[in-house]
Order: sequence, then C-alpha cells, then structure tokens
Amino acid sequence: MGLDVWLITGDNLRTASAIARHMGINHVKAVALPGEKASQIKALQSQVNPLTQKPRMVCMVGDGINDAPALAQSDIGMAIGAGTQIAKAEADMVLVKSALTDVVVALDLARVVFSRIKLNFFLSVVYNLIGIPLAAGIFFPLIHQTMPPACAGLAMAFSSVSVVISSLMLKKYKAPDISQAKVQHMHFEEDVQVVDLKNLVRLKCSNVRYTPLTNIDEQNTRASTFG
Repeated sequence: MGLDVWLITGDNLRTASAIARHMGINHVKAVALPGEKASQIKALQSQVNPLTQKPRMVCMVGDGINDAPALAQSDIGMAIGAGTQIAKAEADMVLVKSALTDVVVALDLARVVFSRIKLNFFLSVVYNLIGIPLAAGIFFPLIHQTMPPACAGLAMAFSSVSVVISSLMLKKYKAPDISQAKVQHMHFEEDVQVVDLKNLVRLKCSNVRYTPLTNIDEQNTRASTFG
C-alpha cells in the first residue's frame, strides 16, 4: 500500500523484533512508555513526505489505555473494537471487529471513497462547463434557437443523478485479499529456544531420588536440620 509502518510497543525488544520480522515491519520502537509513544508520533508528523513535500499524515492503531496519548496526537486514530473505552474515546475511528486485517480494509476503502469523490467532482465540473453555456444560449447566434426550460431542468437533474449513481457504485467494493500478501517470515531457530515442557519435566523428575522416611524421629531431625 506504499505505507511506512512502525511498531511502537511497551514490550521488550526481543518480542517486538520477532513480531516485526514476521509481519514485515522495518521500524520498531520497544519498551515505549505512553508519553514516548505520543512523542514518536509527533516526531513522525514533523517529517516531510518526499512525494508531496508536506508533513506526514500519521495513523495510529491501538487498543489500550497506554495508547490513548498517541491516538490523540495522531492525525487519524484507530481503536480496536475490543479495546478500552479510553482508547475508543480518543480515536477518530473504531473498528467493530478486533481483526487487524480490518485496518488494511479501512485504509483501502478510504482511498477508494476519496478517489470516487474526486471523480464525481471532475465529472460535475466538466458537465457544468458544457451545460451552462448551452443553457445560456451560446449557439443562439448560429442556430437562432434556445434550450427549452424543460430540457435545461432535465439536464440539471441528470447531473445530480449521475453523481448519485457513481457514489452508489461503491456498494460493489470488494475488500483486498490480504491472504495473498507477501510477508517476511521469521525463523525462530536463531533467536528463540523452543522447549518441550513435558519432556523437560520428565527429565527433571527422573533425576530426583525419593528416599522414604523410616520413622518419626528421622523426619523431625531432617525438618530441624533444614529449618
């Protein structure tokens, strides 16, 4: 989608880096406090977009109380549906579901809607640039006829109807197929040691020798010794 994605989290660097590599995220800031998250958002907003030469527009996605300052600082705040009420209150948009894939769908839908708005505006401008001179009688010196008022009214109504029909075409919007997206899958062998807990417990227990107590005096003696 051509977006610069950051992962800003309060978790440790090892966990954050592992998730970032799995999701294909290049920028990671770990062990971040709530205030540091907001500061990082502000720092990103101060940067200039090389394509538009304007300050960056930053969208923050969060679900917890510690994300509230960053959500308030960002240009667009998205709260997860299962998030806290404070996060939802600070966000500009609340996702009904808790799936992070809806973030991609929301951004893609926003682009499609904005493109349709620009298309409708362009069509309206072109239509009026042609229709208004015709209704004003620009060709009257040549044909000595004017447009009847009924035809002018129908033409104006058609202009509005065409914009409405163009907008209704958004009902055919299809969400992008995120399952086909290519991500960089990480390999746990280098950074994380996977342990079979059942075998580990069995191994530890096999090395423990159990010596039954023969009498009460011996039990009291051992208890006093370790006490």
